[in-house]
Amino acid sequence: MAGVQSVWGIDVGRSALKAIKLRTTAEGQVELVSHDYVEHAKILSQPDADRDELIANSLEKFLSRNDISNDDIVVGVPGQQTLARFTKLPPVDPKKIPDIVRYEADQQIPFDMDEVIWDYQTFEQEDLPDVEVGIFAMKRELIRGHLLHFEQAGIEPIIVQSGPLAVYNAAKREGLLSDETTILLDVGAESTDLIIATPNSFWTRTIHLGGNRFTEALVKSFKLSFSKAENLKRTAAASRYARQIFQAMRPIFADLVQDLQRSIGFYSSTHRDARIEKIIGFGNAFKLPGLQKYLQQNLGYPVEQPSSFKKLAGSSAASAPQYSDNLPSFAVAYGLALQGLQQTTVTSNLLPTEIAKQVVWRKKRPFLAAAAACLVLAGSIVWLRYSWDTRALAVGSAGVSRVNVSDDDAARIIDSGPDQSLPPRAAAKQVEIAARKLRSEYNRLQGKGEYDLDATKYFIQLQKDKTLFPRILALIHSALPTSDDPYGRARSGEEVVAVVLDGSAPPRDQRREILIDEMNVEYLPNVLLIKFLNPKETQPRVKFDDPDEEWPGFFIELICRSAHRDREEFIEKEFLHKLRKELGFQPGMGFFLNRVDLGDRWLVRKSRRRAAGAPGGTLKPGLRPAPGSPAGAPAGNLDLVTNEPCEGEWGYQIQISVVLVDASEMLAEDDTGDDGGD
Repeated sequence: MAGVQSVWGIDVGRSALKAIKLRTTAEGQVELVSHDYVEHAKILSQPDADRDELIANSLEKFLSRNDISNDDIVVGVPGQQTLARFTKLPPVDPKKIPDIVRYEADQQIPFDMDEVIWDYQTFEQEDLPDVEVGIFAMKRELIRGHLLHFEQAGIEPIIVQSGPLAVYNAAKREGLLSDETTILLDVGAESTDLIIATPNSFWTRTIHLGGNRFTEALVKSFKLSFSKAENLKRTAAASRYARQIFQAMRPIFADLVQDLQRSIGFYSSTHRDARIEKIIGFGNAFKLPGLQKYLQQNLGYPVEQPSSFKKLAGSSAASAPQYSDNLPSFAVAYGLALQGLQQTTVTSNLLPTEIAKQVVWRKKRPFLAAAAACLVLAGSIVWLRYSWDTRALAVGSAGVSRVNVSDDDAARIIDSGPDQSLPPRAAAKQVEIAARKLRSEYNRLQGKGEYDLDATKYFIQLQKDKTLFPRILALIHSALPTSDDPYGRARSGEEVVAVVLDGSAPPRDQRREILIDEMNVEYLPNVLLIKFLNPKETQPRVKFDDPDEEWPGFFIELICRSAHRDREEFIEKEFLHKLRKELGFQPGMGFFLNRVDLGDRWLVRKSRRRAAGAPGGTLKPGLRPAPGSPAGAPAGNLDLVTNEPCEGEWGYQIQISVVLVDASEMLAEDDTGDDGGD
């Protein structure tokens, strides 16, 4: 990448193409050279939109207005299509990190590794020995589909980066990240990227709710077409009906806050020392009237929007109305261009290897042609000089070129001396080669044993833990309630529907049924540091006396629902009790459930909102569709399997801490009185 003069960062979103061109100045500053904002004729997710044609038209318009022939290109891909996983590694030789990360990626990416393009990023802090690793992946077919539009337009990117990572790079460059934790919120047309960031690391999650959901709310409330509702949303701030527009979108605001609270709560549970300071909003959705104020009031943190990119050197391009009006939506393109200039912390790249090789080869072809011409001109001179030097060396180094020492002869030559028939220089060369061979073998044997022993121990431990998570899943599923009635014995969706239709199924509020909608898992070097929403409801299985000792494990959050009339009593008696007492402390499993708590709970038709964003806060009513329902489904929707009304269904949050130590070890300690097991 040496010698790059300027770079375009191109972000093709659902509503528009955003692009920024940056270059480095002689003083080492980054300068904004140009920008472009090409709005699609239709939003890509509209039912009647031809996505491929719309993107092709926008790229064609962009190329007609900008000359990119001498610039490098960095392309962004949507966060909702990429997979991000984070893990911590113990202090380890940096040379071993790639092999360890490759193994971790194989475990954490839920696809065949041949089907994905992946890369990783390490984060280190001076005062902490552990290395945090972010693993980022995207299915190969999705990347190829995204890059196909650029290929057809004759654009060859050198880097492909995920949108949330580009936002992080831009925010860090702009100095928006303080010593405390900062939330970066990029609200797009179809989804919202949540990045919880510090100057040295970050955590990201994509929420499948964006600006289109606000438009759909206006379509339903005011009986408008999608295009007219979209225009009403964009002009809402200046409309005399701004209050009515806000009220129509208010349920979507509530859904967004609820999903943000859940994600922030999960992060806080796994990062106990995190102190969230503020939220910084990106994306044109923040132009919606009342959104910034609503988020600030309900999440309990100050919400800010950048009015400019202060770290960019001034130019006439920065004063253009198109740039200032759409500045919040340029964050991704800004971060992409910065990475192309090698000005970022995160440098992972999802560009497929075969495409990268094609780009490098095409760039080298002109230089190869010029080099060939130079070689033809200089060939005769080089040949002549080579002939003269060869003759001179032959006179003084007779026999040196024939010197060859096998591994078996090296020790003999050192002990007894070189071959006496050789000329002096050849004999000296023989001794030199023999000494070099012996030194190389000595160094190899000296380091081989220790390295192989460490590697063997590590990979044995990895294989030992490989089967633990399937066992944990099996244990959770075995604890779910079962029933002897025909409904309980039905296994497939078709059987369940048949039982409901023939009338033999019991009423919904009597079914011994718990449905798991979502499971979030986080590996922690010390699982004892997690925070539970209701820490006084249950006690841990084992109390650990030494607070400084680390116990690795998983923190698991289950989001489930049930229509049973006994509500919390049914969940406690028929599910959590089994996990705690009957199944959670079995020797030979390689782990044990140290704590199982019932956290937040909410009526499915109500919104689960915590006061001031604090975990475990009070519940406030608000419309909320059932988990798993289609986007935009009304409150009180139908069961997706049986097509029954979901009236009276309650949602529950269950928190589980799993310690990766076999229960037999803890029982043995308890017998000797060394541990406070209860």
